[in-house]
Amino acid sequence: MGALYHAGSRLLVTGGGTGGHVIPAIEIARAHRERANAPVFYAGGDGSLEARLAERARIPFFPVSSGGFVGKSLSGKLAGLRKMAGGIPSAIKVLTESHPDLVIGTGGYVQVPVVLAARIRGIPVVLLEPNRVPGLANRLLRPLAVRTVVAGEQGQKGGGIPVAPGVRGPAPLPERFFRNPPKILVMGGSQGARAINRKIPEIIGELRNTSVGPIEILHQSGERWLEETRESYRNLGLSARVEGFLPGISGLLSAQTLVIARAGAMTIAELTGSGTPAIYIPFPHSAGGHQEMNALSLAKEGGGWFWREDRLEDPAACAKDLARILMGREELFATARNAWRLSPAVPAEEWLQALEKTVI
Repeated sequence: MGALYHAGSRLLVTGGGTGGHVIPAIEIARAHRERANAPVFYAGGDGSLEARLAERARIPFFPVSSGGFVGKSLSGKLAGLRKMAGGIPSAIKVLTESHPDLVIGTGGYVQVPVVLAARIRGIPVVLLEPNRVPGLANRLLRPLAVRTVVAGEQGQKGGGIPVAPGVRGPAPLPERFFRNPPKILVMGGSQGARAINRKIPEIIGELRNTSVGPIEILHQSGERWLEETRESYRNLGLSARVEGFLPGISGLLSAQTLVIARAGAMTIAELTGSGTPAIYIPFPHSAGGHQEMNALSLAKEGGGWFWREDRLEDPAACAKDLARILMGREELFATARNAWRLSPAVPAEEWLQALEKTVI
């Protein structure tokens, strides 16, 4: 018997498709590299989000072929399976070249051939499941892993979603929620969300028919929808700062009174880690409805509010609810405290320290 992981291990991370899968993998790799300057590698899709972020973080990257499955036609499913199977030989080659001591998968189909190749090569695998509803890839691969870390199962055995230093901040203070004007950040993820971009300006415009005074608006639209979203605010006579992408957004969160956002695992980790109350509007077509489950679970525990996307079609009703939230400063503060207490965000260094306690 010995430790599954230690600071000197050769580590390979894999996972892709969304920021909720990629960013934890990047942060695990960074933390591992910084702990002892130990070798770390990333295996993912060619030309993908993970490829770009790994390059930016200067993490050696190996492309591996894979394909999607959920939501596809029968022919699409068969094509995805063929791509996964075809990726196994290249994944074996990656493992032969990098010879890691441990593979960590953070979700998404691209990890399937890598995990299967690791099993063939006898390399132990740890899986991270960041969502309330486990993804199909993790459900299929779980029997092959020596350990599956579930985001919500924190404690002495570890758990949580690995985040960058500073994302998990101190508990929120009340004065932040009693300042005027209140600050609202709207974000649909780095790629934006058109339903949010089109409807939230209208809802904020409706606040003029309520007792809410001036507010400060910051809106991340996604580059594709930047000009359209700016035009929406201009046509409504609203002053707002609209940006396609806000780098270092986690550094802005601790100044916000309220955020309106999607409900991906990484978004929730960053918002709750900073003690920021939010209205969550899940993407209605997320795999297995995981965004809705993420948002519902948090809302039921008093860590935020949950709106279905179709509710945005009634701007006046949404504005009335938004006004109530903004005017209830004590409730905002209480929700912020609950969000911070419930947060799955764990500094990646601490996440790895918990993994060191696992013995195989």
